[in-house]
Amino acid sequence: MPFLLSPSLLSRMAIVGVAATTLAIALPTTPALALHMPKVAELSASALTPAIQSDKQVWDTVVSLPDGRFVLQAPIWVGNTGPQLSIRATDGTFAPYPDTAWNATEGEPSQRIVSAAGLTLMADGTLWMLDSGVPNHKAAPIAAPKLVQIDTHQNKVVRTLTLEQKALHPESIVSGVAVHADTAYVADSGIGGILVIDLKTGSTRRFLDRHPSLVATRPITTPQGPVHSTNGNLLAIDASMIAVSPDGKWIVVQPPGGYLSRVETSIFTDPDVTAAALEESVTQWFKTPALGGMTIGPDGTLYWSDISTGSILSYTTGRVPRRLITDNRLQWPATPGLDTSGHLYVPAAQLDHTPAFTGGQSSVVWPVTVYKLALPTTPPPT
Repeated sequence: MPFLLSPSLLSRMAIVGVAATTLAIALPTTPALALHMPKVAELSASALTPAIQSDKQVWDTVVSLPDGRFVLQAPIWVGNTGPQLSIRATDGTFAPYPDTAWNATEGEPSQRIVSAAGLTLMADGTLWMLDSGVPNHKAAPIAAPKLVQIDTHQNKVVRTLTLEQKALHPESIVSGVAVHADTAYVADSGIGGILVIDLKTGSTRRFLDRHPSLVATRPITTPQGPVHSTNGNLLAIDASMIAVSPDGKWIVVQPPGGYLSRVETSIFTDPDVTAAALEESVTQWFKTPALGGMTIGPDGTLYWSDISTGSILSYTTGRVPRRLITDNRLQWPATPGLDTSGHLYVPAAQLDHTPAFTGGQSSVVWPVTVYKLALPTTPPPT
């Protein structure tokens, strides 16, 4: 039985793009049948090397572009004051992305990034950015959440798509986006749920509202112990991480304070699905530790960041887990990004040292570093 936190212990503060919420009574989901962690040696420390650094920005997400550039997300809610999206060119220089105007801190919310909350890259070079519209997770939204479509070849916004209000709660804070073909899947971390957006029509539908698999059932822990909010309460977090399989047939979703679950996407388009069938459609896919982020490879392998131990793990479609590396340099490892050459880029975000956690005074140890991890399948240098 999962460890349940009483509502009095939960903070309403949000983290990793999610908000703490009271917990529903845990209903059974299909049990996890993953294999035990095989006894495979972890990669050596030399496999993890600094790749990108900043003495100003706390990055929590990195996207590797095929041409060697990197898009980096520095969310405003943790205390960042610079561009929320930056591009690192191949010569090592940085610039606001897609331009300075979209990173303005004032002006029409529909024409700027209000609160960056997730990135996902498509094979054609389209970058989708999720904007929660909530720059202060202790306050009300200042804008409607939206998806921003960016052409990374031309480095410009193609269009924006506002999420329909009917699919949201007043406490909603969207966090995490996955896209396949003409459908986007968004996690609601304010009130656990999954939003399914038709990218052609803009239709937004809500599923699995407050489902037990999408709400926090345990505290968030780091090597230093459980994480608390600024009011001293244990921090619990609803669903904020989401990924879709390469064939679009299933999604995986996780609250940082919960376990990894899988849902077949066909359930969202079945006109005859019953409420009971929808509730039972969720499979517990792995009893994960507290995560800082995850991504999915072209073969369906999941890679996630374990903030409780400073580790990176992989998880195959055959449900075989592997701990790739544990390193004390990975302080609150966040959402990683894969390149096309078998490397994983992991931001050591130190989120628990940002003003959002410390009550206003940053204790981040600069520089913040994105590390490059050579995966076991990476070809040796020539």
